[in-house]
Amino acid sequence: MKTFYLSMALACVTISAWAADEALPAGAIQRGTLANEKLIADTKLGVAGKVGTMGCNQLGNVATYVTQLPTGAPGHRSWKELWIVSGCNHKYPVNIEFTTSGNDADWTIR
Repeated sequence: MKTFYLSMALACVTISAWAADEALPAGAIQRGTLANEKLIADTKLGVAGKVGTMGCNQLGNVATYVTQLPTGAPGHRSWKELWIVSGCNHKYPVNIEFTTSGNDADWTIR
C-alpha cells in the first residue's frame, strides 16, 4: 500500500492507494477519487467532522472509492464516493455526493 500524507486543520489524514488485487468494498465501482486537490482538502474537513461525531478524533488513513460515475451535462455533473476512514481502532465509512456547477464544486455527506 502506498500512502500520501496530506495535513488538514482538524487532523493529519492520509489518502491510501490500495494494491490492484484488493477487493472493492460493497457498492464501489473503482478505487480513488474524482475530486481535485482543492475539493479533496475541503471535503476532508467535513469528513473529519463526521467521523468526530461518530466518536473518533484521531484519524488515520482514508481509502477513497467511486460508487457512482459522473452524470449530468458538462459543467453540471454529480457523482458519489465512499471514503473509509481508519481511526481509533475502527473503520468509518463516509458516503459523499459531489456536484459541480460551472467552475464551482461542492460536496454533501450522506
